Amino acid sequence: METDACEIERLPDELLAAVISLTTPPDACRAAAVSRAFLAAADSDAVWSRFLPRVLPVFAQGELPCAPPSKKALFHFQRLADEPALLPCQLVSMCVDRATGAKCYMLSARALHISWGDNPNYWAWIKLGCDEIKTNKSFKEAAKLRGVWWLEIRGKIHSMLLSQNSAYAAYMVFKLADAGFSQLDFPFQEASISVGGSESTRQTCLQGYMKVGDDGVPRKHLLVSRTRNLTLLRPRRGAVPLTDDIVLPRKRADGWMEVELGEFYNEDGDDGEVSASLMETKGGVWKDGLVVWGIEIRAKQ
Repeated sequence: METDACEIERLPDELLAAVISLTTPPDACRAAAVSRAFLAAADSDAVWSRFLPRVLPVFAQGELPCAPPSKKALFHFQRLADEPALLPCQLVSMCVDRATGAKCYMLSARALHISWGDNPNYWAWIKLGCDEIKTNKSFKEAAKLRGVWWLEIRGKIHSMLLSQNSAYAAYMVFKLADAGFSQLDFPFQEASISVGGSESTRQTCLQGYMKVGDDGVPRKHLLVSRTRNLTLLRPRRGAVPLTDDIVLPRKRADGWMEVELGEFYNEDGDDGEVSASLMETKGGVWKDGLVVWGIEIRAKQ
Protein backbone atom coordinates (compact mmCIF):
# COMPACT_ATOMS: atom_id res chain seq x y z
CA MET A 1 0.00 0.00 0.00
CA GLU A 2 2.84 2.38 0.91
CA THR A 3 4.53 1.55 -2.40
CA ASP A 4 1.35 2.40 -4.31
CA ALA A 5 1.08 5.73 -2.47
CA CYS A 6 4.69 6.57 -3.32
CA GLU A 7 4.13 5.71 -6.98
CA ILE A 8 1.13 8.05 -7.15
CA GLU A 9 3.12 10.85 -5.57
CA ARG A 10 5.67 10.56 -8.35
CA LEU A 11 3.12 11.88 -10.81
CA PRO A 12 3.83 15.45 -11.97
CA ASP A 13 2.03 18.05 -9.86
CA GLU A 14 0.13 19.30 -12.91
CA LEU A 15 -1.21 15.79 -13.67
CA LEU A 16 -2.21 15.14 -10.06
CA ALA A 17 -4.02 18.49 -9.93
CA ALA A 18 -5.76 17.73 -13.24
CA VAL A 19 -7.08 14.45 -11.83
CA ILE A 20 -8.36 16.04 -8.61
CA SER A 21 -10.01 18.86 -10.57
CA LEU A 22 -12.29 16.26 -12.19
CA THR A 23 -13.83 15.45 -8.80
CA THR A 24 -15.87 17.74 -6.50
CA PRO A 25 -14.94 20.31 -3.82
CA PRO A 26 -15.61 17.85 -0.94
CA ASP A 27 -13.50 15.19 -2.70
CA ALA A 28 -10.66 17.67 -3.16
CA CYS A 29 -10.72 18.49 0.56
CA ARG A 30 -10.56 14.78 1.40
CA ALA A 31 -7.70 14.24 -1.06
CA ALA A 32 -5.71 16.96 0.72
CA ALA A 33 -5.50 14.71 3.78
CA VAL A 34 -3.79 11.85 1.91
CA SER A 35 -0.25 13.21 1.77
CA ARG A 36 1.78 16.38 1.32
CA ALA A 37 1.87 15.88 -2.45
CA PHE A 38 -1.91 15.54 -2.54
CA LEU A 39 -2.30 18.56 -0.26
CA ALA A 40 -0.25 20.75 -2.59
CA ALA A 41 -2.22 19.58 -5.63
CA ALA A 42 -5.66 19.73 -3.97
CA ASP A 43 -5.09 23.31 -2.73
CA SER A 44 -3.77 24.59 -6.04
CA ASP A 45 -5.48 27.27 -8.10
CA ALA A 46 -5.59 24.82 -11.02
CA VAL A 47 -8.04 22.65 -9.06
CA TRP A 48 -10.24 25.32 -7.48
CA SER A 49 -10.53 27.41 -10.62
CA ARG A 50 -12.41 24.41 -12.10
CA PHE A 51 -14.91 24.47 -9.23
CA LEU A 52 -15.63 28.19 -9.47
CA PRO A 53 -18.40 29.32 -11.86
CA ARG A 54 -16.77 30.25 -15.15
CA VAL A 55 -18.96 33.30 -15.61
CA LEU A 56 -20.89 35.19 -12.95
CA PRO A 57 -23.69 37.61 -13.82
CA VAL A 58 -22.66 41.24 -13.43
CA PHE A 59 -24.98 41.61 -10.45
CA ALA A 60 -23.09 38.89 -8.55
CA GLN A 61 -19.54 40.11 -9.07
CA GLY A 62 -19.82 42.51 -6.13
CA GLU A 63 -20.56 39.56 -3.86
CA LEU A 64 -16.96 38.32 -4.11
CA PRO A 65 -13.99 39.47 -1.98
CA CYS A 66 -11.73 42.01 -3.69
CA ALA A 67 -8.40 40.26 -3.15
CA PRO A 68 -8.81 36.59 -2.23
CA PRO A 69 -5.51 34.89 -1.26
CA SER A 70 -6.24 31.87 -3.51
CA LYS A 71 -8.87 30.28 -5.73
CA LYS A 72 -9.75 27.92 -2.87
CA ALA A 73 -10.27 30.83 -0.52
CA LEU A 74 -12.36 32.58 -3.16
CA PHE A 75 -14.62 29.52 -3.42
CA HIS A 76 -15.11 29.20 0.34
CA PHE A 77 -15.48 32.94 1.00
CA GLN A 78 -18.16 33.46 -1.58
CA ARG A 79 -21.19 34.98 0.11
CA LEU A 80 -23.18 33.56 -2.80
CA ALA A 81 -22.77 30.11 -1.27
CA ASP A 82 -24.50 31.19 1.93
CA GLU A 83 -27.03 33.84 0.94
CA PRO A 84 -28.70 34.10 -2.50
CA ALA A 85 -28.25 37.38 -4.36
CA LEU A 86 -31.01 39.06 -6.37
CA LEU A 87 -30.85 39.66 -10.09
CA PRO A 88 -31.64 43.26 -11.10
CA CYS A 89 -35.20 42.25 -12.03
CA GLN A 90 -35.78 41.52 -8.32
CA LEU A 91 -37.72 38.37 -9.26
CA VAL A 92 -34.90 35.80 -9.49
CA SER A 93 -32.07 34.99 -7.08
CA MET A 94 -28.80 33.13 -7.58
CA CYS A 95 -26.48 31.21 -5.30
CA VAL A 96 -23.47 28.91 -5.73
CA ASP A 97 -23.69 25.26 -4.70
CA ARG A 98 -20.80 24.52 -2.33
CA ALA A 99 -20.60 20.85 -3.27
CA THR A 100 -20.29 21.39 -7.04
CA GLY A 101 -19.63 25.10 -7.64
CA ALA A 102 -22.66 25.19 -9.97
CA LYS A 103 -24.82 28.30 -10.24
CA CYS A 104 -28.31 27.70 -8.86
CA TYR A 105 -31.39 29.87 -9.18
CA MET A 106 -34.77 30.42 -7.59
CA LEU A 107 -37.60 31.92 -9.60
CA SER A 108 -40.01 33.73 -7.30
CA ALA A 109 -43.76 33.22 -7.66
CA ARG A 110 -43.89 36.64 -9.37
CA ALA A 111 -41.42 35.40 -11.99
CA LEU A 112 -43.60 32.44 -12.90
CA HIS A 113 -46.39 32.19 -15.43
CA ILE A 114 -49.44 31.24 -13.34
CA SER A 115 -52.66 30.89 -15.27
CA TRP A 116 -55.21 33.36 -13.83
CA GLY A 117 -52.52 34.52 -11.40
CA ASP A 118 -53.43 38.17 -11.94
CA ASN A 119 -57.12 37.57 -11.15
CA PRO A 120 -57.86 38.02 -7.41
CA ASN A 121 -60.91 35.78 -7.75
CA TYR A 122 -58.59 32.81 -8.36
CA TRP A 123 -55.23 33.69 -6.79
CA ALA A 124 -54.22 35.91 -3.86
CA TRP A 125 -50.76 37.35 -3.25
CA ILE A 126 -49.83 36.98 0.43
CA LYS A 127 -47.00 38.39 2.53
CA LEU A 128 -44.67 35.91 4.22
CA GLY A 129 -43.33 36.23 7.75
CA CYS A 130 -39.62 36.26 8.60
CA ASP A 131 -39.86 32.72 9.95
CA GLU A 132 -41.11 31.52 6.55
CA ILE A 133 -38.22 32.84 4.43
CA LYS A 134 -35.17 31.69 6.37
CA THR A 135 -33.36 30.22 3.36
CA ASN A 136 -34.09 33.04 0.92
CA LYS A 137 -34.97 36.43 2.32
CA SER A 138 -35.24 37.88 -1.18
CA PHE A 139 -38.84 36.80 -1.76
CA LYS A 140 -41.35 37.92 0.83
CA GLU A 141 -44.58 36.98 -0.90
CA ALA A 142 -46.24 33.90 -2.32
CA ALA A 143 -49.21 33.09 -4.54
CA LYS A 144 -52.12 31.42 -2.74
CA LEU A 145 -54.68 29.51 -4.78
CA ARG A 146 -58.24 30.56 -3.98
CA GLY A 147 -59.60 28.07 -6.51
CA VAL A 148 -59.30 27.17 -10.20
CA TRP A 149 -60.39 24.49 -12.61
CA TRP A 150 -57.26 24.99 -14.73
CA LEU A 151 -53.97 24.78 -12.80
CA GLU A 152 -50.87 25.74 -14.75
CA ILE A 153 -47.58 26.98 -13.26
CA ARG A 154 -44.54 27.46 -15.47
CA GLY A 155 -41.05 28.88 -14.99
CA LYS A 156 -38.33 29.58 -17.55
CA ILE A 157 -34.62 30.38 -17.39
CA HIS A 158 -31.97 30.87 -20.05
CA SER A 159 -29.61 27.89 -20.23
CA MET A 160 -26.60 30.21 -20.64
CA LEU A 161 -27.12 31.40 -17.05
CA LEU A 162 -26.51 27.87 -15.77
CA SER A 163 -23.15 26.17 -15.28
CA GLN A 164 -21.86 24.15 -18.20
CA ASN A 165 -21.53 20.36 -18.02
CA SER A 166 -23.69 20.23 -14.90
CA ALA A 167 -26.65 18.09 -13.86
CA TYR A 168 -29.66 20.04 -12.58
CA ALA A 169 -33.14 19.41 -11.24
CA ALA A 170 -36.11 21.78 -10.95
CA TYR A 171 -38.32 21.84 -7.86
CA MET A 172 -41.56 23.66 -7.11
CA VAL A 173 -41.46 25.05 -3.57
CA PHE A 174 -44.90 25.21 -1.98
CA LYS A 175 -47.15 24.67 1.04
CA LEU A 176 -50.71 23.51 1.55
CA ALA A 177 -52.88 26.12 3.23
CA ASP A 178 -53.55 25.59 6.93
CA ALA A 179 -57.14 26.71 6.45
CA GLY A 180 -57.84 23.80 4.11
CA PHE A 181 -57.09 22.48 0.64
CA SER A 182 -58.94 20.26 -1.77
CA GLN A 183 -58.58 18.25 -4.97
CA LEU A 184 -54.76 18.33 -4.95
CA ASP A 185 -54.64 14.55 -4.64
CA PHE A 186 -56.44 13.34 -7.77
CA PRO A 187 -56.36 13.79 -10.70
CA PHE A 188 -52.58 13.75 -10.41
CA GLN A 189 -50.64 16.76 -11.62
CA GLU A 190 -48.30 16.54 -14.61
CA ALA A 191 -44.79 17.87 -14.11
CA SER A 192 -42.51 18.46 -17.06
CA ILE A 193 -39.15 19.92 -17.95
CA SER A 194 -37.99 20.83 -21.43
CA VAL A 195 -34.57 21.82 -22.71
CA GLY A 196 -34.20 22.70 -26.35
CA GLY A 197 -36.29 20.19 -28.28
CA SER A 198 -36.41 17.47 -25.61
CA GLU A 199 -39.06 17.16 -22.90
CA SER A 200 -39.64 14.75 -20.02
CA THR A 201 -42.86 14.39 -18.02
CA ARG A 202 -43.91 12.69 -14.80
CA GLN A 203 -46.96 12.51 -12.56
CA THR A 204 -46.94 14.13 -9.14
CA CYS A 205 -49.34 14.31 -6.20
CA LEU A 206 -49.03 17.50 -4.16
CA GLN A 207 -51.26 16.05 -1.46
CA GLY A 208 -49.13 12.92 -0.99
CA TYR A 209 -46.40 12.01 1.47
CA MET A 210 -44.22 9.05 2.42
CA LYS A 211 -44.60 7.14 5.68
CA VAL A 212 -42.62 4.15 6.93
CA GLY A 213 -44.84 1.25 7.97
CA ASP A 214 -44.43 -1.17 10.86
CA ASP A 215 -42.36 -3.43 8.62
CA GLY A 216 -39.98 -0.57 7.80
CA VAL A 217 -41.15 -0.26 4.20
CA PRO A 218 -41.97 3.31 3.05
CA ARG A 219 -45.48 3.67 1.65
CA LYS A 220 -47.25 6.50 -0.07
CA HIS A 221 -50.22 8.19 1.59
CA LEU A 222 -52.56 11.14 1.06
CA LEU A 223 -53.00 14.09 3.37
CA VAL A 224 -56.61 14.57 4.46
CA SER A 225 -58.03 17.98 3.66
CA ARG A 226 -59.30 20.07 6.56
CA THR A 227 -61.90 21.85 4.48
CA ARG A 228 -65.48 22.15 5.61
CA ASN A 229 -66.63 20.01 2.69
CA LEU A 230 -67.06 16.69 4.47
CA THR A 231 -67.55 14.79 1.23
CA LEU A 232 -63.83 15.18 0.56
CA LEU A 233 -63.12 12.85 3.47
CA ARG A 234 -64.66 9.96 1.54
CA PRO A 235 -62.80 8.20 -1.30
CA ARG A 236 -63.91 9.58 -4.64
CA ARG A 237 -64.98 7.47 -7.53
CA GLY A 238 -62.25 6.85 -10.05
CA ALA A 239 -59.38 7.66 -7.66
CA VAL A 240 -56.12 5.88 -8.57
CA PRO A 241 -53.74 4.40 -5.93
CA LEU A 242 -50.38 6.06 -5.33
CA THR A 243 -48.08 3.79 -7.31
CA ASP A 244 -44.28 3.88 -7.36
CA ASP A 245 -44.15 6.08 -10.45
CA ILE A 246 -46.05 8.94 -8.76
CA VAL A 247 -43.57 11.56 -7.51
CA LEU A 248 -44.38 12.86 -4.03
CA PRO A 249 -43.20 16.05 -2.30
CA ARG A 250 -40.73 16.09 0.55
CA LYS A 251 -40.50 18.47 3.49
CA ARG A 252 -37.54 20.84 3.50
CA ALA A 253 -35.54 21.99 6.50
CA ASP A 254 -37.08 25.47 6.19
CA GLY A 255 -40.61 24.11 6.62
CA TRP A 256 -41.67 24.37 2.97
CA MET A 257 -42.46 21.41 0.72
CA GLU A 258 -40.84 20.74 -2.62
CA VAL A 259 -41.65 18.40 -5.47
CA GLU A 260 -39.17 17.56 -8.21
CA LEU A 261 -40.50 18.57 -11.61
CA GLY A 262 -37.71 16.91 -13.56
CA GLU A 263 -33.96 16.81 -14.16
CA PHE A 264 -31.69 17.70 -17.06
CA TYR A 265 -28.07 18.08 -18.06
CA ASN A 266 -26.77 21.47 -19.16
CA GLU A 267 -23.94 20.47 -21.45
CA ASP A 268 -22.53 23.50 -23.22
CA GLY A 269 -24.93 26.19 -22.01
CA ASP A 270 -26.38 26.61 -25.48
CA ASP A 271 -28.35 29.67 -26.42
CA GLY A 272 -31.64 28.08 -25.38
CA GLU A 273 -34.25 27.95 -22.67
CA VAL A 274 -35.09 25.61 -19.81
CA SER A 275 -38.80 25.40 -18.99
CA ALA A 276 -40.24 23.66 -15.91
CA SER A 277 -43.97 23.32 -15.31
CA LEU A 278 -46.67 21.75 -13.18
CA MET A 279 -50.27 21.52 -14.35
CA GLU A 280 -53.60 19.77 -13.98
CA THR A 281 -55.99 20.83 -16.71
CA LYS A 282 -57.91 17.70 -17.71
CA GLY A 283 -59.68 16.53 -14.57
CA GLY A 284 -62.40 19.17 -14.45
CA VAL A 285 -62.18 19.52 -10.66
CA TRP A 286 -62.04 22.66 -8.49
CA LYS A 287 -58.66 22.92 -6.78
CA ASP A 288 -57.70 25.27 -3.93
CA GLY A 289 -55.39 25.77 -0.97
CA LEU A 290 -52.02 25.65 -2.76
CA VAL A 291 -49.39 28.24 -1.70
CA VAL A 292 -46.56 28.69 -4.24
CA TRP A 293 -43.27 30.34 -3.24
CA GLY A 294 -41.34 29.66 -6.46
CA ILE A 295 -39.34 27.20 -8.53
CA GLU A 296 -35.75 26.29 -7.68
CA ILE A 297 -33.26 25.09 -10.28
CA ARG A 298 -30.29 23.64 -8.50
CA ALA A 299 -27.44 21.20 -8.96
CA LYS A 300 -28.37 17.53 -8.91
CA GLN A 301 -25.83 15.65 -6.81
